[in-house]
Formats: sequence, C-alpha cells, structure tokens
Amino acid sequence: MRKGLVLVGGRRTPMAEYNGELAHLSAVDLGVHASRAVLDQTGVEPGQVDHVVFGNVLQTCEDAIYLARHIGLRTGIPVEVPALTVNRLCGSGFQSIVSGA
Repeated sequence: MRKGLVLVGGRRTPMAEYNGELAHLSAVDLGVHASRAVLDQTGVEPGQVDHVVFGNVLQTCEDAIYLARHIGLRTGIPVEVPALTVNRLCGSGFQSIVSGA
C-alpha cells in the first residue's frame, strides 16, 4: 500500500568560502544542524520521520559516504529508518527532493 508524501519543512546548509569560517565543521555536522532546525521548526519528532535523504556534492569527510545515515542517527532518528545519500553534483539538493518523493 502506498502512503502519501508530506513535506513539512526544509533547511539547507550554508554556502561558504573554501577553508573559511565553517572549515572546522564536517558535512555531517552541518547536516545535523539543518536537520535539528527543521525538526524544531515543524514540531516533528525524530521517531515520526519515515526516510532520511541528503544531497552532498563533495565527499569531504571520512564519514560522508554514509552521510544521510550519520546525520539521521545524530539527529535522533531511529536506526530502523532508511537513509539515502545522493551525489548529483550541483543538482544534489534537487535530486534529493525527487528521490525522497
């Protein structure tokens, strides 16, 4: 049985200069910050999330290969919830929305 899709909110990570002010943060750190912000904004509990999808252009940290999984777990989303990391270069964010739908 197919469930309907509901997008309740969204956040993005910042664009920043290479080796700039955010260089000390990993892609996972930035994703966790965005995830917590959208959950806080919408009032959705981590246990209510059905799927985690993240787009990532550059694999810049050692755990970026499992980016969506690490972000989900560090955000408090249950381990049973599937996670998908998408890399479609500049189209990664849009492809994440399409793939999540």
